[in-house]
Amino acid sequence: MLRECPVVVTGMGAYCGAGSTVAELWAAVLRGESPAAWLPPELAPPALHIAACRASDPPVTRLTRKMDRSAQLAHAATAEAWVAAQLDTRPVQPERVGIFVGTSRGAVGKLADTLAAGLSARARPTDAAHCSLANVSGMLSLAFPAHGPALTVSATCASGAAAIALAAQQILLGTVDVAIAGGVDAPLNPLVIAQLHATGILGHDADPRRTCKPFDTGRNGIVLGEGAGFLILESLASAQRRTVPILAQLAGWALATEGEERVGMDRTGGKLSRVITEALALAGVAPAQLGYINAHGTGTVLNDLAEANALTIALGDMATTIPCSSTKAVTGHCLGASAALEAVISIQALNKKVLPGTAKCQSLDPGVKLNLLQATSGLVAVSSALSVSAGFWGNQAALLFRA
Repeated sequence: MLRECPVVVTGMGAYCGAGSTVAELWAAVLRGESPAAWLPPELAPPALHIAACRASDPPVTRLTRKMDRSAQLAHAATAEAWVAAQLDTRPVQPERVGIFVGTSRGAVGKLADTLAAGLSARARPTDAAHCSLANVSGMLSLAFPAHGPALTVSATCASGAAAIALAAQQILLGTVDVAIAGGVDAPLNPLVIAQLHATGILGHDADPRRTCKPFDTGRNGIVLGEGAGFLILESLASAQRRTVPILAQLAGWALATEGEERVGMDRTGGKLSRVITEALALAGVAPAQLGYINAHGTGTVLNDLAEANALTIALGDMATTIPCSSTKAVTGHCLGASAALEAVISIQALNKKVLPGTAKCQSLDPGVKLNLLQATSGLVAVSSALSVSAGFWGNQAALLFRA
């Protein structure tokens, strides 16, 4: 069915600590520059010295000015994607446009503020809607002429990929012709930071820009980020009717839960390898045909090794040949937005023929048997790119894009 009705990408938008547009994000990724800095006291729990990749304040509209920061980030990224896909000038019937939003934490900042205000009887009437899990998808349905299904999906750090896969499925089913699909999270507040600090997954370094060191021998945890990434997905037939440029084809995907642990991954990588294999099979891409891998690569000690094992199982001998990198040292770990931002980066790699390196990885862990790029590699023509994601509760995802 996917071969008979290809799903393509016609627009992209991004907003995060590394940049407020796709172009800015891409330039930062190629430079390998981390925007991580120490959080101010009002955003971090008392006595904790926390580094994070904080985005600049996004533009707000009358609709979003009282909403959670995540909604404001999502609106900014979606607006860029909408214009890039020429939906402002070559529109689609609103009933044929759907919205699929992935998020791990939802409107957590607004919830915390409302709780404090509610206890003193100062809650606003709009807070009831603004604090719902559907606040971003609902906002987007008001901000853009998109009156098909407006859904929110939460699959922890694989949320953005899950939303993109769900959107593609709806296009294949014929429910919509066009979909706004991606992920968003704004977790830089004392509540979430205290929770993640308690798990021990937050990294530390004297230099905040070196907090996240994916696959490095000295890695010790993640650097938290905030942001939004959104794609405009469309049936090939719809894109051709609108005569708009196609950025890539979403050729394959797979979603699963491994049923092992609440936080960690199966150390052997066996469960994640199945997701990777299924995405490749759906796309009809053999390991030898795969051109680039954007790894989940968070910088945690055990999960980086588990992911490396998974790629080795799924790709066999090709795992040591296919160029691979993690870009989380630049974007930060943006939870539910990470997979969507990494989808944007993967598509840019296909179109720009440049493969980003793994920033801050200076001494590759000898247990990682991958062709890990430690520096940007230019002028490399690749025809397909795999993006891998994993999160709490064993949520896993893989997206396969073709040029």
